[in-house]
Amino acid sequence: MTTFQRQVYFADQQFPFFIDKYTIRKGEVIPPHSHDFVELVYVVDGNATHELADHTYQLSTGDVFVIEPGVSHSYSCVGTEDTTVYNVLFGLEIIKRELESLTQLPSFIDFFYLAPFLRKSVAFLPYHSLKELECLAIEQHLATLRYEYDAKHEGFELIIKTRLIEMMVLLSRFHSERRTPATDNLQDADWIAAVKNYVEQHYNQLFTLDQLARMCGMSVSSFTSKWKSATGLSPMAFKQRVQMQHACRLLDDTSRKVLDIAHEIGMNDISFFNKVFRKHTGLSPRTYRQRSRQLD
Repeated sequence: MTTFQRQVYFADQQFPFFIDKYTIRKGEVIPPHSHDFVELVYVVDGNATHELADHTYQLSTGDVFVIEPGVSHSYSCVGTEDTTVYNVLFGLEIIKRELESLTQLPSFIDFFYLAPFLRKSVAFLPYHSLKELECLAIEQHLATLRYEYDAKHEGFELIIKTRLIEMMVLLSRFHSERRTPATDNLQDADWIAAVKNYVEQHYNQLFTLDQLARMCGMSVSSFTSKWKSATGLSPMAFKQRVQMQHACRLLDDTSRKVLDIAHEIGMNDISFFNKVFRKHTGLSPRTYRQRSRQLD
């Protein structure tokens, strides 16, 4: 399987963004592939077949979905007409500063993080099918993104970032306004697994128990109980374990200062970081690094 690399698509690695309007011709097959960036796909028209997460789906006009890094998918256009899609490719670092605000929106987390993970369940439809007026709104944003990307006039990066964020918020809003019956049929274990995946990806961000519980549509007490049954830890203890795993990797593989590593994993209080690190490893960060390098 081919993995598409960001250096092929992003001419400026400091601004990892690419957009194109692509037509899958009748009879064309795009073999399984993945990529090391986020891909948002919007179906302008057509009905190609999309294979994703070991399931096969028929696309239709107005479908929109997110493919996260490392996920294999493929297309085949075996019907009587071509299928045209917008491909929006980007690295999340392009909106790194805005992510903290965006992830405060339950609808954003639901559409961009939980939905892609939950599609692994056979009960979950991985696409959001937009209504006619919703399609018009998203297509206007996509047209602006494509024009700004192609023209590259002064300040185009700011317009792209602004429009991309606006589009993300709109898609999240559309998604939250109508959940599918299939979503309601998901088991608690599916929701817990999805939120666990979210915590593993966003260990360096701030979130509360209440936010995590609301992602699953549960009370805090019910969520905490089911989470602990699934992981053996409280949600915050699980997050700390993930943070410490990343801290150990950074201490092993880099020469970065301990303070920088603490900030990187989302701990701005160095005393608290040292305390938690010693609790998990039995060593101070400095001693851990020294022993690790002696073993090498």
